[in-house]
Amino acid sequence: MPFFNYLPAYELNRSPRIIAAFDTDFLRNLGAFRRSLRQGERFTLLLQTGWSVLVPTFAEELKTRMAEAHQMFPEARIVFLVNEKEAIPILKDSAECVWCHQNAFLDPGRYPVASGTRLFDAIYVARITPFKRHALAAKVPNLHLVGAHSIRETEYFNEIMRTVPYARWDEKVNSWLVGRRMAKATCGLALSAIEGAMFVCGEYSLCGIPVVNTANIGGRDLMLPEFSAFRAEDTPESVAEGVEHWKSNPVPPQEIREAFLRMAAEHRACLDDLLASAAGKRIKVPHKLGIRCRLLPHQKLFHGLRRRG
Repeated sequence: MPFFNYLPAYELNRSPRIIAAFDTDFLRNLGAFRRSLRQGERFTLLLQTGWSVLVPTFAEELKTRMAEAHQMFPEARIVFLVNEKEAIPILKDSAECVWCHQNAFLDPGRYPVASGTRLFDAIYVARITPFKRHALAAKVPNLHLVGAHSIRETEYFNEIMRTVPYARWDEKVNSWLVGRRMAKATCGLALSAIEGAMFVCGEYSLCGIPVVNTANIGGRDLMLPEFSAFRAEDTPESVAEGVEHWKSNPVPPQEIREAFLRMAAEHRACLDDLLASAAGKRIKVPHKLGIRCRLLPHQKLFHGLRRRG
């Protein structure tokens, strides 16, 4: 059982507490949440979908656990924030659902716009785990990988390092500095076929670097400016072609950032309205809604769940 740290809650004249969490962090740990809350306490729970609900087995698990959650927390208002519009009819009988894309919750101030000499042809910020499909980057010559791996993923990590022995690898870059690293790359990579909306894709766009993107479900495409996304096939050759495309056809970084911010505005407005209805006034949104962030900019606003293990 991982160790969880529960952060202070925002309250206004005894208004309901607001809790933000990834769906599985909450639904797979209902007992831990029950122990952290007063019996019968009213609260609003925002559940961010962290994986594609279009995967039937995952959707069925969510719906089953949601039935348990409603029994355990009958006093809660539960709202799914979905990244894929198609998720709404799948989950609408389990809770309120709104299309409110997670990548709109990034703090733009953390991400500098790319400028000057690019040190890397491509950067891939992603956990070194099989579903991220790092092998598709095997033919990118000047590659920077940023990502940790667990003990269980050591064999996969060693295999990838043998596949890209020339790549620079950093296990971790401070969250406040990762944008600076992205801004030193010609483009970013997004190579998974199935996951959630991939915060990193939004981070690439805020830094003004285009993306080499493979076909996927999870929602990341819905917040990628079309003119800055190269759709690669699921082969190392096609991914390398995409990187070369962006080297030969640069896009002004500020245009990418501004296009992303225009797309994000609708979702930020949706979240602002949702939070105002729960809190009784407009409140500032923490970076990534505070979900799994080690440091919350506004700890008094949210009672968030963060994983250490």
